[in-house]
Amino acid sequence: MEYLHTVSEFGQSLWLNYLRRAFIDSGELRDALEAGVTGITSTPIVFEKAITDSSDYDRSLTELVGRGMPVMDIYQALVVDDIQRAADMLMPIFELTEGKDGYVTMELNPALAFDSVGTIAEARHVLAMVNRPNVMIEIPATTAGVTAIEKLTRDGVNVNATHIFSLATYELVAEAYVRGLESYVSSHSVWRQTPASVASFSISRIDALVDEELLRLGRRDLMGQAAIALAKAVYLRFCQRFSDPVWQKLEKKGAKVQKPKWTRTAPRSFRYLDTYYIEALIGPDTVCTLSPASLVAFRDHGRAASRLTQNIEQSQATLAALGELGIDLESMATELQKRSLADFDRYFQALIRSVSRKRGQLEEAWRPMVLRPGRYGPAVDRTLEKFCADRTMCRIWSHDHTVWQDEEREIVNRLGWLHIVDAMQENLDGLVSFVSQVSNAGFERAVVLGMGGSSLAPELYARTFAPWVQLNRPDQPHLDPTVLDTSDPDIIRALENDLTLERTLFIVASKSGRTVETISAFKYFYNRLAEFDPADPGRNFVAITDPGTPLVDLAERHGFRELFLNDPTIGGRYAALSYFGLVPAALVGLDLKLLLDRALSMTVNAHSCNCPLKGDNLAAQLGTFLGDMALEGRDKLTLITSPSVAPFGDWLEQLIAESTGKQGRGILPVVGEPLAAPGVYGDDRFFVHLRLADDDRNDLAVQALADAGHPVVILHLRDLYDLGGLFFTWEMATAVASHFLGVNPFNQPDVETAKRLARKLMVESRQAGRQPAGLPLLEFDELSAGALKSFLDQIRPGDYVAFHAFVPPTAGTVAALQALRVAVRDRYKAATTIGYGPRYLHSTGQFYKGGPASGLFVQFVSESRLDMAIPEIAGRPEVEGTFGMLKAAQARGDALALLNARRPIVRFYLSDDVERDLGRLLGDFETRSETELRQPA
Repeated sequence: MEYLHTVSEFGQSLWLNYLRRAFIDSGELRDALEAGVTGITSTPIVFEKAITDSSDYDRSLTELVGRGMPVMDIYQALVVDDIQRAADMLMPIFELTEGKDGYVTMELNPALAFDSVGTIAEARHVLAMVNRPNVMIEIPATTAGVTAIEKLTRDGVNVNATHIFSLATYELVAEAYVRGLESYVSSHSVWRQTPASVASFSISRIDALVDEELLRLGRRDLMGQAAIALAKAVYLRFCQRFSDPVWQKLEKKGAKVQKPKWTRTAPRSFRYLDTYYIEALIGPDTVCTLSPASLVAFRDHGRAASRLTQNIEQSQATLAALGELGIDLESMATELQKRSLADFDRYFQALIRSVSRKRGQLEEAWRPMVLRPGRYGPAVDRTLEKFCADRTMCRIWSHDHTVWQDEEREIVNRLGWLHIVDAMQENLDGLVSFVSQVSNAGFERAVVLGMGGSSLAPELYARTFAPWVQLNRPDQPHLDPTVLDTSDPDIIRALENDLTLERTLFIVASKSGRTVETISAFKYFYNRLAEFDPADPGRNFVAITDPGTPLVDLAERHGFRELFLNDPTIGGRYAALSYFGLVPAALVGLDLKLLLDRALSMTVNAHSCNCPLKGDNLAAQLGTFLGDMALEGRDKLTLITSPSVAPFGDWLEQLIAESTGKQGRGILPVVGEPLAAPGVYGDDRFFVHLRLADDDRNDLAVQALADAGHPVVILHLRDLYDLGGLFFTWEMATAVASHFLGVNPFNQPDVETAKRLARKLMVESRQAGRQPAGLPLLEFDELSAGALKSFLDQIRPGDYVAFHAFVPPTAGTVAALQALRVAVRDRYKAATTIGYGPRYLHSTGQFYKGGPASGLFVQFVSESRLDMAIPEIAGRPEVEGTFGMLKAAQARGDALALLNARRPIVRFYLSDDVERDLGRLLGDFETRSETELRQPA
């Protein structure tokens, strides 16, 4: 619902914290102003990413570099042009409000934060360059900054006082402004154009720090209240200061009040609704700064009412209670300002470096993505032109669910991944502190208990980065990571035997908080740890889940060491850059700042104002290509990778298969299939090559595929940390491809079908006291090459074969299944996939039932060597029975779900010697194939 104009009726202005050239050129700034935004604040991090990761400034950069300009001068020239253009667009608001609104703010070099003389000189220099009356200069509220605020106000300069975290600092800023105005009025004979000012009070970081202390003290009842209480205290002081006799005299001469400006209004904790602070701080003579994400959220579900002056006594009581608990808000404010200024300086320096880096990129002509669509090029170009003309990317960023499905309004609540990078950057300090804490507590191993989206990103981080961390960051605190995503008792037992339980940290990860495999594994290891430490087994557990799930209650009742509440508007397969991915990544020892920095680069590159037709917006280009290929019948995305980034394929497999495989449509990711000559592949394939820098081992083979007419995409990675950017790029590309396919990329309706059937079978098993003897049409076939060949002879052009293995994935098993898939591919020229049960049920299972009816399914189920009971905890048997019974029920349930979807399936039963059985089957199949190939046609 549209509330922006309603807010202005309560006396509050809404300013947007976002500015870059493409945002102006695309018309999106104009749209924001028409919607009710009345001011703009610029930020170095947006400029930095726009300069480095888009073509916004390429032409200007080339020209300025050609003039021999120093880097700092180039930066100022680029920024000043944007500021001037934004100020011109805001000028009608400025004139209509007689200078009370319609401003764009501009930052100075943070190195001047403690230098009042330098600040004043730089402000005058910048204002002379900009030459617009509706520009505000941002001045940090340090001691030197307060002095500069007074002197610049005296000179008639519009000032935005920033980095305010306490009532005391606000009072210093307000007094400096009033003194400056008194000097201005006394020295000017015409006062109609008196300077304007705002005092930016930072919100969310206050609660983040205070809540941490309240958790330690066990006072959850006060959490999330400190920042709002302080803001109301600031507003009360504002009302007093700008109504006293001194002010009344100034006001008669045209003086404008220094409006409190609420900034950092997006909560850092996902405990709170994304509009929590915005709604609480609406009131007269104030400004609220919104990020683009907060703007979208407030327009969608914000509730506008004047609340700032309500419950003042309650807020004062909150502040008093915090004081009684020994929480010193003033000392915290000093620390927060110090941190905030350090962040500001880091972002600014990154901005300056970005100019140099982009200059180098322009000289090298480096391209992160190369598309070789072959004969499909013209069709892809036409589709991309229509995509841009329809402003589809703008609609995605504005959370328009009709991009995918007219009726699926729930999609709006599944788009948190668009903005998660910004949110997680605000929470990195807590993750670093957490890793140090568990490392110092003596933990040596970390085991992630999760399925699908809760396990695949952690596994990727562990397999890809753990060796790199050990080699390059040996002093970084980290734990040896493992992922457990199975119900197979043999695998669980083998892992237990490999662990020293009392020195192992278990991460229980489940979005819903009730994932059967995850909760069952938790109960097993919790009971085992209780044998070592009956008093406090919970100290070995950490939970990651959404707010309000059963896992939250479980974690609190059993005294988990830590509970991470994730953004509930993110689905599991889109959660690699949320707590579900970053908590395990932190434990591995990654440089999370660098990882998120790369992710932010691709986020900015994918912003709606970046035009794919200019070569920007790699995600839009890639997604359009994926969608077009699928609609042309090339719906088998075959992934080729450099070896060190091969684990990315398993994560990508879930993302694409589970997102697109619905309504008889979809894109099948083919991951881990060994590379072959072009003639082996049918015209249902297209290829994506993830190429790490300096790894040319696949270049000739990929070139041969392109030369043979197969469409090819090459994605270049500078190093492993570019995977951070690839996460977002593929998430957006998958969403774009789903738009062309006309499917909802954020649900998984057919996954739940198999789960329901497995639960039903589990109940039947428990009631029978054993595994059920069988179901109609679900008996096992004889394990023979003849039975397998007879089944596979149904293959038609465009079909694929999926091997589903409910077996332990030992090295021998993996090698045998790989050899089998190659033999099948080469004989039938069909794409092949391998999924280990039950993990694939949470990954590619949706595609197999909901995607195109072109799959043939071969299921292997092995006998467990030693079964184990799933224990109860506190009388809560979410699953009764054994792990072996659960595994068997899941295999049968999935087979039945495939049959119900009219998918052909054959099932083979293996003994507990899986490698021997698969080896015999493979040998017989290869022999039979060779014999038949030698026979004359």
